[in-house]
This record gives sequence, structure tokens and C-alpha cells, in this order.
Amino acid sequence: MKNNKKIKFTLLIISMLSLAIFLTSLPTIFMYAMNSNGVTTSYMHDDKKLIEEDFYKSQAFDEAVMRPIIGYLNTAVTSEKDLKNNEKKELDQNKKRAKENLSNLSNVEFIVINKDTNEYYTNTSAKDIEEFEGIVAQKQRKAGCVVADIVSEDKSIQYNKTINTKLYTKMDSEGRLASLINIDNIHIQVAVTKNIASGDWIYRIYKGYQNDVLFFKVAGGVSFVSLIVCLLSIILYKLSKVELFSRDSFAIKVLNKIPIELRLLLIPVVLFYGFWLVNSLSYIYYDAYYYDVVYSIVFSILYLFIVFMLIYISGKQIKSIKSKDDIINQSLIVKILILSKKILKNLNERRKNILQKRKDATTKLLKSNQNMPLIKRVMIIVGIGIVANTIISFICVLLWASFEFVGAIIAMILSNVVLVGLAYLLIKKLAYLSDIIEGAENIKNGNLSYKIEVKDNDNFTTLAQNINNIGEGLENSIDKQLRSERMKSELITNVSHDLKTPLTSIINYIDLIKDEKNIQPEYINDYVNVLDSKSKRLKSLIEDLFEASKASSGNIELNIERIEFDQLIRQAIGEVEERLLQSNLDIKLNIPKEKIHINADGKRLYRVLENLLSNIAKYSLSNTRVYIDVTTEDQKVKLVMKNISSYELNFDAEEIVERFKRGDESRNTEGSGLGLAIAKDLVNIQGGNFDIDIDGDLFKVTIEFFTV
Repeated sequence: MKNNKKIKFTLLIISMLSLAIFLTSLPTIFMYAMNSNGVTTSYMHDDKKLIEEDFYKSQAFDEAVMRPIIGYLNTAVTSEKDLKNNEKKELDQNKKRAKENLSNLSNVEFIVINKDTNEYYTNTSAKDIEEFEGIVAQKQRKAGCVVADIVSEDKSIQYNKTINTKLYTKMDSEGRLASLINIDNIHIQVAVTKNIASGDWIYRIYKGYQNDVLFFKVAGGVSFVSLIVCLLSIILYKLSKVELFSRDSFAIKVLNKIPIELRLLLIPVVLFYGFWLVNSLSYIYYDAYYYDVVYSIVFSILYLFIVFMLIYISGKQIKSIKSKDDIINQSLIVKILILSKKILKNLNERRKNILQKRKDATTKLLKSNQNMPLIKRVMIIVGIGIVANTIISFICVLLWASFEFVGAIIAMILSNVVLVGLAYLLIKKLAYLSDIIEGAENIKNGNLSYKIEVKDNDNFTTLAQNINNIGEGLENSIDKQLRSERMKSELITNVSHDLKTPLTSIINYIDLIKDEKNIQPEYINDYVNVLDSKSKRLKSLIEDLFEASKASSGNIELNIERIEFDQLIRQAIGEVEERLLQSNLDIKLNIPKEKIHINADGKRLYRVLENLLSNIAKYSLSNTRVYIDVTTEDQKVKLVMKNISSYELNFDAEEIVERFKRGDESRNTEGSGLGLAIAKDLVNIQGGNFDIDIDGDLFKVTIEFFTV
């Protein structure tokens, strides 16, 4: 067990440490990737790479090398007509400075020609572009170089770059070069050697680029490896079922001793500093001091590791909390309040008798004013406020006249005390009114046992008591109604059960009479047949009544199991199909081919389908269609039966599902008026939904169940 704990603790340390390393390396990687002078592929090239290993295709080359060179070359041949009036004074000085910067370049050969003035500048012996290209061609054959060609004609700038005889072309549609070139017609060619040597700032850019590529690869590799290690250690940690920290662990006990207020105060401080620390790592790119960089990274990793461990232990400590008392006991404020309570307890005991006497006197006064109208109370409070304000205003004048500034301060304090007192009284009453409104809302929403706290002794108190009494009265009334319904259901059940036995005997004797031969006179047989028919109908009515009573009260045993709903529908239609055909009804059945399973009592659900189909056979208009559709959606199956009634549907959907309510008001057809009521109750107690819609003579029944 101890070894398992050590292994799990080691996995925890590894996961936290690797996560800290991963989060520490991310800002640095992001900064290197987003840096405009960094290691990514330049905008000139379409084959973008996160790490561009060819220096001449990188952002560093086009932004850190070519961009300043192009700016210097443009300035070197700028004429007065290319400048604004306020820039002409510094033209000679700027051209001199640009040429000085260009003359220090040892890894570059260049030429620039202002086509408007034919002025050119170069660090070679060439006098035009053709001669310069010849010089560059010889250099390419010897040592190799990269040639950049920038042509501006009528403010349309084209940037061409040749690397290893491959030409790359880009129009300056984004205005990257337009901000550097102010000459309408200019031609620039720059040849950068392939073997960059020390001696100018281009070499520093090149070496910095190589270091950046190496650092980016190392940081990316460390980030990836640390992430994999973190995920693997977390998975292995989760697989272990050993509990590292329990309620009695030393770390949890130490954390419990720190007041909860101090912990809550430290959370934003720790998170803010951690965010600042990680964010500051993104500026390592600009840090030239190796040891500062190493120190920042190591410190960030250790800090994040400690923060993650504290978060983990804090989470375990929160899980160990069993009740709100544990939180309260860790509160510094609560401890101070408990100590203050002990100190004040003795003082309160001494004042108890005096306060009790005052309370008795106040209670008598409040009782005498309990029935005072609310408007009168408001007027009294307003009057008190006016009188108090008048007195304070008078005192303010006296204090100002006597003590000037100090008196004004005292007057302001007194005035604010009165205003705060009145505001407190008003807020207190409004808060109590809000409690009363909340209580009324709870009672309205059905929580009849909710009680509004009774405070003070005024009109609001009376209102709270009245609302409490209303809720209590409603609760008692509903209880009585439920008891009445329960007694009614029990009475129907008992009467139905008591009628079954004698009715069964009557049916048996009628069957015996029917078996007798040569009954005289013969018309007695007709009487016997009528008795047989009516007794069986009476038995059916009693069974329906008994079933309806059990279904409505929920006092019915269900055998819930997984059944094929589509097969049950087909079986029910098959049983009633003959009666449907006798009524000249055309059945339109639409059931999906795949099987539909639900959890229900097959016997009870079959009774529901049988009742609905029997109603269709009884009450549908002859020579019409009956639509039976089954659809599935959102893990639900919906059965819809639609038929045209042969009788006027002069009732609403809620009324037809009441017991003993029949669609045929003239009662020309057989029926107990219980079929739909039984069907709805049976569907509801099985967890389904039963709805009826009536549109003119269209009668539609919808049944919904959850599929499994």
C-alpha cells in the first residue's frame, strides 16, 4: 500500500512539473512564432512554414535585412520633387546618413537608380543595371548569392527575389514597401552573399536567426515531450485507486489552519502573479542575458509547480469538507465573532432585564398601533423626517456661525446620520415587503407549506400573517379534496367488486336457461337473449369502471418490460381489422421498417390501443380514411391516430377524456364513456404522454413514449 502511495505521489509530482514546463514554454514559442522578424516563412513565399530553415526565405531576411536596405537605397537617390516642403531641408543630411549606413555593408552589393533624375548609387563599379547584373552573375558562379530586385513604376511596386536560380515574384499590394519608397520610378537590385561573414549588422541578424531556429526547435520539443509526459502521468495517476490525501492528512490539516478569508485573498494574488510571470516569458526573445533567461524559466516552472500542487491539495481539502460547519470553523471572522460574543455575553445578561421591560412597553405600544392605516404610518415617518431635517438645518446654521469649517463638518455628519437612519428604516421595510412578495410567489407556485417569517407588529406583519393563513387554508382544502377523490375511487372499486359476484351468478344462470330445450312459450327465448346481452354489457361496464378507478388512482400493478411497440400496434390493428372493415374504413398505416422498443406494460398498452381502435370503429364516418402514423424523433416514438367523426364534436379535448363522457351524446352506440379516460390514465402511469386534438370533425389522438 505504501509503495502504491509513493508511486502515485511520484506520478502527481511528474504531472504537475511537466504541466508547469509545458505552460512555461508556450509563451516563448508563441512569441517566436508571431515575431514579424522571426523564423517563420516570409510573406514573399507561398510555401509557409512555422520554422523556415532557409534564411533567405524567412521573415528575418525580408523584414530585418531587406527592409532597412531598401529604405536606405531609396533615401540615397531621393530628389527634392519626391519630398514634401517640410522634408526638403533635411534631404542632404538624410542622404548622407543613408549612404554612410550602406557603405558599412560587407555582405551586400547593391545598385539603385532614380529613373526620373537618372541619379544612381552603388557600392560596385557598375553604372547601370546591366553592368551590375554582370557583376552579380560572376559572383553567383564563384560563391553564390541571393538577388533581390525591386521595381517601382508609377507607384506600382514589384518585388523579385532569386534564390538558387529560382525566381519569386510578389506585387506590393499590401503596401509593405510603399511605406519605404517615395520615388515613383525607381529600380533597386541587391545581391546578398550566400556565405555571410562577420563585419556588418547583417551577420548579427543571420547569427540571431540561427540561434532563434535552434531555440524554437528546442522549446517546441520540450513543450511536446512535457505535454506527453503530463498526459501519461495523469492517466497512470487516475488508474491508481489509492487515496493520497485524506481528511487527517498533514497537508490538509495545515491548510485547514489557514483562515478561509486569507485563502480567498491569496487566490487572485497568486493567479495574477502567475499570469504576469508566464506572460513575461514571452519577452525572453528580446533578453540578451543568458542567465536572466534561465533564471526566469526555472523560477516560472517552480512557481507554477507550487501553484498547481496548492490547487490540487486545496481541491482535496474542499472534498474533505463534510458540512458547512467545517467552513464556518475555518473562518477568521467567525472566530473573532465568537470571541466577541463571549465578551459581550456578560454585558447582555446585565441589560437583559432592562431591555425586557422596554420590550414589554414597546409591545403594548405596537399592539395599540397595529391597525393603524399604512398611509398614516408613511405620513408620520415623512413628518418625522421633515421635523428632523428642520432641526438639523437650524443646528447647521448655528454651527457654521460659531465654528465655521469645523461646524460645517459636524453639521454634515449630523445630517448624514439622520438621512442614513431614515434610509435604513425605509430599506428595512422594503426588504420585509420583498420577503412577503417572495413568500406569496412560493405559495402561488404550489409550495403551500411555505411560511413567511412574521416580524415586528405593523401592517406588513398583518399582511404576512394573512398570506400564511391563505396558504394553510389552501393546503387543507387540497388535502380534503384529495381524500375525497381517494374515498370516491375506493367506493367505486368496492362497489364494482361487490357487483361482480351476483352479476357472474346471473350470467351463469342465463347460460343454463339458454342450454334448455323446448322452452315454452317460444318468445321466452327472446327475453333470455336480451337478458344475456344486457348482463354481459353490464359486466363490461363494471370491468371498465373498475379499471378506470384503478388507473386514475394509480393503484394498479404494472409489468414494465422492453417491448416492440411497432409489433404491438400491428397486433392490435389485426384484432380490430374486421370491425374496421365492417365500418367501411380505409386504414392508412405508416410505420417505420426498423423495430421500435419501449419500456411499458404490454398488456396494459394493448388495452389502450384496443380502446382507441374500438372508438375509431364505432364513431368514424363510413367510407373515410383512418390514418395511423408512427414516427421517431429525439429518442421518442410518437403514435398518431386520425379519423373523421360521424357525430358532431361539440366538446373540447379536455372534456372527452372525463369519465362517462361520450362522443355520441344521443347514446345510439354502445360504449361506457370510460375508454379514453382509461387509455389516458394507463399511458400516463407508464411514463408516456397522451394528448387529444379536435379540429372540426377531425379527431386526433397522440401517444408518446421514450424509446430504449
